[in-house]
Amino acid sequence: MMRKESQTRAPLLEALTDYLEDGVVRFHMPGHKGGRNLDPQVARLVGEQAFALDITGVEGMDDLHQPQGVLARAQELLAEAFGADYSYFLINGTSCGIQALLLTLCNPGDKIIVPRNMHKSMIAGVIFSGAHPLFVAPEVDASRGIALGVTPGRIQQVLDQHPDARGVLLINPTYYGTSSDLEGIGAVLAAYNVPLVLDEAHGPHFYFHPGFPRPGLAAGAAAVAQGMHKLLGGLTQSSVLHLKGEGLERERLEASLRLLQSTSASYLLLASLDGARRQMVLHGRQLLEETLARARWAREEINKIPGLSCLGKEEAGRPGFDDLDETKLTVTVKDLGLTGQQVELILRYQYNIQVELSDLFNILLMVTIGTTDRDIEKLLFALRDISNRRREFAGRGELLRRAEGLLEEPLIPELVLLPREAFFRPSRVVALEAAAGKISAEVVTAYPPGIPIVCPGEGLTPEIIDYLILIREAGLRISGPRDASLQTIRVL
Repeated sequence: MMRKESQTRAPLLEALTDYLEDGVVRFHMPGHKGGRNLDPQVARLVGEQAFALDITGVEGMDDLHQPQGVLARAQELLAEAFGADYSYFLINGTSCGIQALLLTLCNPGDKIIVPRNMHKSMIAGVIFSGAHPLFVAPEVDASRGIALGVTPGRIQQVLDQHPDARGVLLINPTYYGTSSDLEGIGAVLAAYNVPLVLDEAHGPHFYFHPGFPRPGLAAGAAAVAQGMHKLLGGLTQSSVLHLKGEGLERERLEASLRLLQSTSASYLLLASLDGARRQMVLHGRQLLEETLARARWAREEINKIPGLSCLGKEEAGRPGFDDLDETKLTVTVKDLGLTGQQVELILRYQYNIQVELSDLFNILLMVTIGTTDRDIEKLLFALRDISNRRREFAGRGELLRRAEGLLEEPLIPELVLLPREAFFRPSRVVALEAAAGKISAEVVTAYPPGIPIVCPGEGLTPEIIDYLILIREAGLRISGPRDASLQTIRVL
């Protein structure tokens, strides 16, 4: 049972405030000594107070790597708030937590099931750990060009072939807000005694309002890594990691975090985490109720605009799409004859509105506790105006039609070498057309739908090369390789 009185405290935030109010003479790092002799533009832009609070692990402020004082108490409150057994502050982003999970689960050569649309931090974690990735393909919404979640059936297929897998690491929810059937996946994993861990970077708010998809820890996940800066009140790069049950070795997880986390922890980031946790416990339900109301209002109005459609909760209930975080507004713009990238730039430079991301078919808008009614009104005005003016813009209809034909699920290439082995091998650059029969030294991902076509250590077959050439000619956005134009590719 959560002790409400304890959750009114923010031990680290309070200690930082005390240090500032005590007026301590600083003969310690950082060199600006609380904001003295700053560059004038930096001082005006950032503010001297931020520098005053920028301290290190001095007396009374505890040690992130061996917490025993205020940091230990703050992490205990964090665990209590999220229903975890143990929780950890991360100042290297959610990426650090994902990589720590992989280092905890896998020794070199151990198998780990990961989604094919894995985040680049997962690729880094696979390389760090020397793990053998077993890729499971997510479902794809071809009409919107987005990757969804994975199904229990696909997890079952991989485990039937590889019952020695050490764990399953999934993205839930996806960037676009869709969630998988975690209960169904958990039932599959129980038969193999395999733990489920989640990249829950976009889901920390799920724990504080019943209108969101079921949180990972409540659905049986052994660990989740979350970005408190993405949708709540943490500063950018501040994240958390939660552990529950006996699925992971806690001591090894903590040792992995000590390897990966900076030894110069930012107390600005840590304090923002402490405050964000307290805010959610005390006021989260009301704040998120208001946030959901704004997101639902925006979605309803966007769906009335000619040429636009917004992914909705009513579309859930199909494979790979169990539920939706309604604060994510995936607006499909292709029926305007414009690409998502075009609409992003129009919004930014003609209406002074910045979206979270764009791909060929969509723009993604994030409605959070910081969004106001006025923000929604400005967005709706802009989208209506763009719809009315769409003939003024250079359309890309032919490109969009060509791209729609590329969204069939690509084959997963053969893994010839583990990604870690490929990373450390010598490599060279060759023309894409000359790469058939070689082994890729880099990852190549196309948007849409954001699924890697090839990863380090995978073989480049003639079919894969033909597909990459088609992607290049279609003008899709490419992520991962050194040469984003895909004229060349790096091979072993």
